[in-house]
Amino acid sequence: MNKIEFTDREFQIIQDQEFLLTKSKALSKIDDLLSKVRSELKLAIKDYSIMHPAFSKFKTSKISRGENYRGLPYLVLDYPAVFSAEDSFAFRTMFWWGNFFSCTLHLQGKPLDLYRDLVIDNIGHLVNHDIFLCINQSPWEYHYEVDNYKLLSVDDLDFIKESQFLKLSKKFKLSSWKSLPSEANRFLIQLLDIFNRLS
Repeated sequence: MNKIEFTDREFQIIQDQEFLLTKSKALSKIDDLLSKVRSELKLAIKDYSIMHPAFSKFKTSKISRGENYRGLPYLVLDYPAVFSAEDSFAFRTMFWWGNFFSCTLHLQGKPLDLYRDLVIDNIGHLVNHDIFLCINQSPWEYHYEVDNYKLLSVDDLDFIKESQFLKLSKKFKLSSWKSLPSEANRFLIQLLDIFNRLS
């Protein structure tokens, strides 16, 4: 067995009980913050449920925690969301430790077929609003490196027409946590205003 060595920083951390206790408290507060986001999104979707039958299917979903998205903890809220084996309509609000908050719309399968043309026809209402388009082959990556997201532009129409899934996303600094509920609400309404044109 190779000799085990700890760096000074590693050994400092494994002796530090306060760090993990503080982390636990902080994640609990992030959980509470995402609950507030969900409350705001419920208000956003309320009127649209009346105007568009597809929006009445959404159920309140739990907030999920994980410890290893690219080695770091995360929390996600999927609301509004409907998932099946092949179909996705999900608005995911995510906290990624040390990085950012994000709100991401994920359309795949029948929801993508339903709304793709509306996104294409109304792309002018989405560009220049710091909205990112996923260009990855996998829909399950959420970092903002150049192989995963690019700023949405009118030049992306052909890509959107051919894509097997569509993810539109906004990124928010961790320091802007107080405005996350209202920003998530604003982004969702921006999208629902477009989708409601189908009714």
